[in-house]
Amino acid sequence: MGVTEDGATPAVAFRELVQGLVDANLQRDPARALRVSKREAASLVAIDADVAVTIQMLPGAHRAPGTVLVHDGRDPWAEIVVRAESLGLLELGATPLRFDLPDVTTRDGRDVVAQLLRRRIRVTGMLRHLGTVRRLSMLLSAR
Repeated sequence: MGVTEDGATPAVAFRELVQGLVDANLQRDPARALRVSKREAASLVAIDADVAVTIQMLPGAHRAPGTVLVHDGRDPWAEIVVRAESLGLLELGATPLRFDLPDVTTRDGRDVVAQLLRRRIRVTGMLRHLGTVRRLSMLLSAR
């Protein structure tokens, strides 16, 4: 595993990128933390960089905001696992959402859906855990 110019490994840099995105989105819209209502986890795997992070969602008390933690590595018990090249994972965060899923009425949303259909982005557990996919999308979406 290599080291970046600032001395961080790619795994640490990837975790910090995802953590920064989640933190910024929760700070911009604190109501998103209220939607974390179940204990669940999702792993993001950047196949080209051979790094992974796990986003763990922990519910708060009744009507209290939940907590979102980002850890290095893939959780073998995660409800969903998203595998894609690094750029594909970043595009997920930039995709506009409708009902917490990619908005197919926009070009960016159609591009992401096309990548899913072509299996450039693979989401294991998507049909069984659609609620988790929606909550993950809401946490990662910068829009």
